[in-house]
Amino acid sequence: MKLMEVKVDSLQSAKDNEYQQAKKEDTRRPRLTLEHLGKLRKMREIRKLENEERKELFKRIYARPTEQG
Repeated sequence: MKLMEVKVDSLQSAKDNEYQQAKKEDTRRPRLTLEHLGKLRKMREIRKLENEERKELFKRIYARPTEQG
C-alpha cells in the first residue's frame, strides 16, 4: 500500500487517541523528559548543599566547648 492510497478519513487525530490520555485508575508512570530530569538533578544538588550546610551548623552548635583558663 502506498501513502497516497491511504484515506484521510481513516487517520486518527491526537485528540481522539484514547491510549495516550491518562485516566484516574491508570497506573502507568508518566514519561520523564530531559526537562524533568534536569529539574530533578537541580533539586538533588540543592538538597545535597543544604544538608552539608546543616551538618556544618550542627558541628558548630554541638561542638565541645573550649576550655578557657
